[in-house]
Amino acid sequence: MSSGDAFYTPDLVENLQYRYGDGLLSPGGREELALMFAGVPVAGRTVLDFGCGLGGYDVELVRTLGAAQVTGIDVEVSLLREAQARSERDGLAKSCVFRHVAPGPLPFADSRFDIAFSKDAVVHLDDKVGILCELARVTVPGGWVVVGDWFGSTAPMTPEMRAWAGEGDETFAMDSLAAVAGYAERAGLADIETVDRNAWFCAFCRDELARLEGPLFDTYRTRFGAAQAERSVANARTRLLLAEQGQLRPGHLRARKPG
Repeated sequence: MSSGDAFYTPDLVENLQYRYGDGLLSPGGREELALMFAGVPVAGRTVLDFGCGLGGYDVELVRTLGAAQVTGIDVEVSLLREAQARSERDGLAKSCVFRHVAPGPLPFADSRFDIAFSKDAVVHLDDKVGILCELARVTVPGGWVVVGDWFGSTAPMTPEMRAWAGEGDETFAMDSLAAVAGYAERAGLADIETVDRNAWFCAFCRDELARLEGPLFDTYRTRFGAAQAERSVANARTRLLLAEQGQLRPGHLRARKPG
């Protein structure tokens, strides 16, 4: 979930959408969303999106997967304004609603949603058991918790990974997918399934680097300046290295709240 200090500046939001697509602050898009929800009955259900950002995934949950209503929450007001505007432009204002929240317990009653979902937000939180407990709490008995996120390796961090996760402009509380599955069990969730997406992410990073070095470079240089264009290329090269080292491993977790 994004920081309450408005980490996502307008330039960064624009930068990320060039790389990931309209309404998206992280990679994957519609295809990744469909894989995350494989086997989860979304049509006609209510969904909570924890850390919704620009709302691109919320629109797809309604438009592509048939959710009845998605409630997106985030701590950054500017992102929520854009998310609301996007849902209105797409004619989905009644199906996609967005709400500003403060860090801490979720402001919803127990068993409020059929599905609790998060994409690339839990990685920002140290207390992963706590947020998984909250996602489980607001989900109906028999409902689903679906998380797609950045995970680390079970192997010790390489120097490159340690620098990327802990020393950049944005730092991450990295855990392995297996560790987070254990946290989900501690949160009382059952039928836990995990999917490691490192192989896909390696291919994605190669394509991203090629685009940033090629057709996107002039766009970035014109829009953000030469120094930022070079930094974006360098960052993409680092992510590819980490993916190929096996250190940076996006993945999916699906689990059910016992009925």
